[in-house]
Amino acid sequence: MFTTYTMTTDNLKKLHNHAHAFNLRTVIWNRRDYVGSSKYTSDELEDLNHGQRAFLDRLGVHLAQFLLWFIEQHNVPKVNADRTTGGFAIMGWSLGNLTAITLFSHKNLFAPETYELLGKYVKNLIIYGKNFNRPNSSLLISTDATLLAFGWRLPPSETPPNIYDPLTTFTTEPPEVAQHNFDVWVSSYYDHPKNPESVRDLHFARRTEFATSDTWSAEDLKAFHDYDAFRRSDMPVFQPTMQSIIRELSDRVLGLDDNTSTMAFPNCPIIYLRPTRTTWRCYWFGIQAERTYDEHRRNGRNVRTAIFLPIEGGNHF
Repeated sequence: MFTTYTMTTDNLKKLHNHAHAFNLRTVIWNRRDYVGSSKYTSDELEDLNHGQRAFLDRLGVHLAQFLLWFIEQHNVPKVNADRTTGGFAIMGWSLGNLTAITLFSHKNLFAPETYELLGKYVKNLIIYGKNFNRPNSSLLISTDATLLAFGWRLPPSETPPNIYDPLTTFTTEPPEVAQHNFDVWVSSYYDHPKNPESVRDLHFARRTEFATSDTWSAEDLKAFHDYDAFRRSDMPVFQPTMQSIIRELSDRVLGLDDNTSTMAFPNCPIIYLRPTRTTWRCYWFGIQAERTYDEHRRNGRNVRTAIFLPIEGGNHF
């Protein structure tokens, strides 16, 4: 599992306590540049800041190398014939999905023998908690609204004016204020309609009566966050050039570009986990992703198999 922006793996360690009851082994990976993981080199950051596809391809190769090492070191069982046991379920949380999907972007990223071996172990891609960005965000240096890790656009005409969004002031407020506002917003529990016709129908409050972050101690707040890594290596992902490349990558992963001949691990299904009380951006993406998938299926397009699972009462955490 890959963590979201600003968050470290410390936030997710509690998952280990629940894994054994379900016969699972959980591995939570701090993304590159975050505390505990290798920092990006100056050349890698240059690729990122200039919107180079090589930056994303490199993430996919690094993930493949890690999986190969883990297979060898930990005696991982292969995926069984009906794909119900064995292998890896690769999961991204929010912006962590960008790292997760790079493995599935193009089979030619890997040597044929590597691709063949990994195909025996890669079982699922699990997408959890995706975010839309709205127009005029100070993080974007553009008026384009984007889905951070998929490069999708939200038409400005669909976005209500004056929506509260702490990411738009993240670089202008004092760090401690920006961090607090973001934490309570992203970890609140919102009440959205089940089948909204428009993003305008959603819940846009600054916070709700209870937020997960209300339970965090001062020690938790320090351990759970790495804002330096967020500013250094996550914010450049929001740039328009990188977003257009991410959109091409995500369309290929999902099978929306009609070029399934280069799709990596085409038999590996996607599982979308959609919390029903998450932030408006995450909730709207879940709705739109399922609608887009259904539309492509109705039109006879050869999309990757996908399963959409609501998490009733769940927030972004």
